[in-house]
Amino acid sequence: MIYRVISLCVGLLLFSNCGFKLADLEARYEVAEINTFGDKKVNYKLKSKILNRSSEDNENIVQISLNTKKVKLIKEKNINNQITKYEINIKTDVKYKSLTKEIEGEFSISKKGDYSISSKYSDTLRSEKNLINNLINEISEEIFEDLASNLNDL
Repeated sequence: MIYRVISLCVGLLLFSNCGFKLADLEARYEVAEINTFGDKKVNYKLKSKILNRSSEDNENIVQISLNTKKVKLIKEKNINNQITKYEINIKTDVKYKSLTKEIEGEFSISKKGDYSISSKYSDTLRSEKNLINNLINEISEEIFEDLASNLNDL
């Protein structure tokens, strides 16, 4: 019985290291130009986040095109037919083209969230702004990960 337990523990220790390695998502490209279409406020924030994360003086130079659409929908109403929740959906189509290598591609990212209406209008605006900023942060992280995985493999 003790032999089985010891052999099981030794076997698990030996075979648990399968060689899995996390993907390297460091930016190995320089963004030369970002063309934006659609919602200007969202595009401005996405553009600044992408430019901050790209590395400079790199041999792989990339041109990016962002097409962003922000939709605000009514999610819930109460008995008095007053709006109690809004839903915001931000969809971004990303096209990239490597200028040094002959590589191009595209992908689409969509994020949505909701916020409640507050008794004060300023609190409602603050909730909407915070939600939009959170969605933009999620989209920029996903854009960065997708670009890094698609361009670093080459």
